[in-house]
Amino acid sequence: MIRRVLELLDERTGIKKVAQHLLDEPIKGGARWAYVFGSALLGSFMVQAVTGVALMTSYAPSDKTAWASVHFIQFQQAGGWLVRGLHHFGAQAMVILLGAHLAQVALFGAYKKPREVTWWLGLGLMAITLGFALTGYLLPWDQKGFWATRVATNIAGTVPVVGDATQRLLQGGPEYGSLTLTRFYTLHVVVLPALLIGLVAAHVALFRRHGVTPPAKADLSRVDAFFPKQLLKDVVAALVVFAIVLVMAVREHGAPLDAPADPSSDYPARPEWYFLALFQLLKYFHGPLEIVGTVVLPALVGIYFFVLPILDRKDGTALRGRVKPLIPLLVVGLGAVGLTAKARVDDANDATFQTERAKADLRAKASVRLAMDGVPPEGPLVMLARSPEIRGPELFEKHCAACHRLGEHGSEKERSAPVLDGWGTEKWIRDMLHDPDGDERFGRTSYKGEMPSLDVKPSDADESWSPMTASDMDAVAAFLAREGDAPNESPPAESLRADPKRVARGKEIVKARCTACHLFEGAGDDGGQGLAPELSGYGSHAWVRAQIANPSSNATYRESAFSAPEREGLGRQMPRFDGDLSPAEIDLLATWVLERARR
Repeated sequence: MIRRVLELLDERTGIKKVAQHLLDEPIKGGARWAYVFGSALLGSFMVQAVTGVALMTSYAPSDKTAWASVHFIQFQQAGGWLVRGLHHFGAQAMVILLGAHLAQVALFGAYKKPREVTWWLGLGLMAITLGFALTGYLLPWDQKGFWATRVATNIAGTVPVVGDATQRLLQGGPEYGSLTLTRFYTLHVVVLPALLIGLVAAHVALFRRHGVTPPAKADLSRVDAFFPKQLLKDVVAALVVFAIVLVMAVREHGAPLDAPADPSSDYPARPEWYFLALFQLLKYFHGPLEIVGTVVLPALVGIYFFVLPILDRKDGTALRGRVKPLIPLLVVGLGAVGLTAKARVDDANDATFQTERAKADLRAKASVRLAMDGVPPEGPLVMLARSPEIRGPELFEKHCAACHRLGEHGSEKERSAPVLDGWGTEKWIRDMLHDPDGDERFGRTSYKGEMPSLDVKPSDADESWSPMTASDMDAVAAFLAREGDAPNESPPAESLRADPKRVARGKEIVKARCTACHLFEGAGDDGGQGLAPELSGYGSHAWVRAQIANPSSNATYRESAFSAPEREGLGRQMPRFDGDLSPAEIDLLATWVLERARR
């Protein structure tokens, strides 16, 4: 039955003759593993085509929807992570295979007469493959792709005469936005595939016309047909490449997804590994010489590849007789490897970069987690702007880290205000009662010396003053931690706070002993003129919010705490931020500070 169907099909299409033509190609010198790179490259492209079409069915190319659609594919769509992983690592496999194929052709002398045009078409395919990598990089519209592609288009803008027009054409205007994304998407899924198919057809046709270029010492009397020996080797190579790509995709559970692209943010931009050499090269050229790294040297490399068949005019393909024209190829290859390695080493030893990279990774993980609950129609940046987990660290770094330290945020060396780790917890409060002038509390501020240690009697204290017992200090700490509703850090703290009698006793102690300086529920023995803060609601979200908005209000420290003559001009008092931050931002910052401090 099957044979009858094939005969009918051949009678109407001549497919049998076409198959024989493809499979009976003679391989002079015999089938070799060295010839498999081209077929493996073609197989990788087929994987890219299939997975790319699958991704297109769920991808939405706009600056409001692109990241959310990729997140859906990666984390929510059945099998989406695998398709995306195959596409991501398949693209990298194509770059590697391209380099291997180029090296094999050069070493075998397969660019020599009459195969010059075949070589040039191969160079065109290399350019298109790198174009796929560059345009595809932007499509997730995440931080990594956005900033790396922005660097690339800025480089294009440095080309003399046509640079500015080229950059605006790629971007769709003076700035990045939806037009940029749709243009890169069009290039990636329409223009470049059409060019690739045309060049592959021409490249294969010329290859079939001229045949393989065997090694110089090959036995030319040996001739194998493409089927079965060479075809088997090609299939095995393609399957090995696919297996490696599959393993990488499964191991990484898809492909990485950074935080949504944010043009207003700072990001430690780095390109993918196959563009790292160019990135490193640009570090050595500054100012007027920048064009040397961005245009001149890459252009010289391109020109060399193009004129190689013209430079190497000697007869024969023996490598020994072609060393001189191939020296630049060796220099380019070693240079690319060396520059890539140097970029990796520099980044590994750059503490600032590693810190920024760690922050970016945390933002990426938080973004992915937040998006599991849905991305608003306004886009992922709106989602991030509403999240304390994302905006909190940014606001703290900008407005608070110059004086305070909280976790990895802020500088211990430059700090001039209390460390906020553990702030508002029972342990922090007990340490404060014992040693308020400690370095991590008020020891570096202009308030040093204002509050005595409560478990040690000062030398100038009157006879009525008595040190606070450990039991009383624990009670006060339990009560004040309850005022802020602080999470418990340990079983002892939990047992203290869980005892209502202990908390009640702490409240009475505060009223009896602390209101000489502090306000409590708006009242104090000094009429509210002291320097110490309001203890009612101390450490709560409302208290922290009021402190950030305006610390000189009666809700926290009062104006008198900031206007004492001995503190004027010191510049170490906390400013008010209600003029710089919106109410929503103050809420976000207060929420994050409390969560991070009591983690």
